[in-house]
Amino acid sequence: MTRAERLAQTEAHARAKLDADRTRLKQVQAQQRDAERQALHRRRVLVGKLVEEAGLFGLDDATLAGLFALLTPLVDAPDPVALLEGLLSASTSPACASVPGYAEAAPRVAPAVPVG
Repeated sequence: MTRAERLAQTEAHARAKLDADRTRLKQVQAQQRDAERQALHRRRVLVGKLVEEAGLFGLDDATLAGLFALLTPLVDAPDPVALLEGLLSASTSPACASVPGYAEAAPRVAPAVPVG
C-alpha cells in the first residue's frame, strides 16, 4: 500500500468517525430538547395545580391575565417573597398608620374663632 493510499484510507476513517460523531451529537441534542420539554410540561402542570388549589380557576381569563401581569415584576426582584409579603401587608394596613422613614404630619389645630 502506497503512502497516498494510506492517507486516503485514514481520511475515509476520519470522515466516517466525524459522521458518526455528528449523528451522536444530534441524538444527544434531541434527548436534551426532549428532557427540557418534559421539565417545562411538568412545571406547567404544577403551576396549573397550584392555581386550581388556590381557587383561581373560578376567575375569568381577563382577570387571571391581569393578576399575572401584576405579579410579573416579582420575576426580577432579588427577594420576590419579601416583596410580595410587603405589597400584601401594605394593602391590608390602615391608611392612617405611619410608614418607617416618613415624617409624621403635624398635629392639626382648629383655627381661632373671632369672638364678638
